[in-house]
Amino acid sequence: MGKKEQFSEEYQKLRDLLGKTGYICTGSITTVYRKCGKPYCFCAKDEKAFHGPYNVWTRKVKGKTVTRNLTNKQVELCKQCIQNIRELEAIIARMKELSVKYIEVQK
Repeated sequence: MGKKEQFSEEYQKLRDLLGKTGYICTGSITTVYRKCGKPYCFCAKDEKAFHGPYNVWTRKVKGKTVTRNLTNKQVELCKQCIQNIRELEAIIARMKELSVKYIEVQK
């Protein structure tokens, strides 16, 4: 099998993987504890006391940072979507590499 055929075969496998990609999203998820700011709350009276934990999803939308609190179920879905986009980006990066190699072996 020649180089062009190798590139084409791997490229086709990558294209197939693209079609199997699930939902995607960007951002990161963190768990945070917060003080509410109310002067009569227990968290104001005890410096070690906080509310939480809260699951926070942070991402950029049109250049602005957007944060949302998520339920535990939403966290698991969001984590999978973030993992999916990372895999998608890796597939596309490899497709770019193969495209360059394919062009370079053409005579």
